[in-house]
Amino acid sequence: METKQITLFPLLFSNFVGTLGFSIVLPFLVFLVVDFGGNSIIYGILSSVYPAFQLIGAPILGRWSDSFGRKKVLLISTAGTLIGWIIFLLALYVPKIAIIDINTAFIGAFTLSLPLVVLFIARAIDGITGGNVSVANAYIADLSDDKTRSKNFGKMAISSNLGFIVGPALAGILGGTIYGNTFPVIVAIFVSFVSFVAIWVFLKESKIVTRVIQPIQKNSVQRAYSYECKDCFKPPNPGQAKV
Repeated sequence: METKQITLFPLLFSNFVGTLGFSIVLPFLVFLVVDFGGNSIIYGILSSVYPAFQLIGAPILGRWSDSFGRKKVLLISTAGTLIGWIIFLLALYVPKIAIIDINTAFIGAFTLSLPLVVLFIARAIDGITGGNVSVANAYIADLSDDKTRSKNFGKMAISSNLGFIVGPALAGILGGTIYGNTFPVIVAIFVSFVSFVAIWVFLKESKIVTRVIQPIQKNSVQRAYSYECKDCFKPPNPGQAKV
């Protein structure tokens, strides 16, 4: 099956936006945390919220994409990224109301303020719906054959790396304007919206055939994540396969 480049573009762009959403906050997130009353401990926790929730959400979204289709789950994932960035923007303008002051020898002194709580919510929503990378890889596996698989997954790797490169650079350039940290967040909202529209309009649903290799064991991690083994390609002559 030949994969057209125009078909892959919204998928690659969605993958790019996913990594961009993680990397674009790195240059200025520490300054936001300090400005909102946090310290290095709070910054470390907040930085890990996105990948931690992505670790939880990605397997679930991947399983949903097997049951309901790749495109629908990619739309959910991209919409979650968009909502997360909108909440992140709100955090920049909510009143700096102190919720609790903490001062201990172990974690130091910091103030848990309302903007910090909103930031945590924004990054958690973006992370829990951040399974677009895993679903996009599954989509590529659906469309690729033995000849195009390496090339298509190479394109996916390039789009991911571009997100990590462009994100910090874009945040540094846009954050140096008179609009400060607001400008990079607005750009992130815009590219997330464009990604959502591109997937909705241009991306076609891939045909998926799920074949369970082994039953899901009760009371196991596989059962919790509804995990199943699946071949990424069909045998050349399945009718002649030896038993």
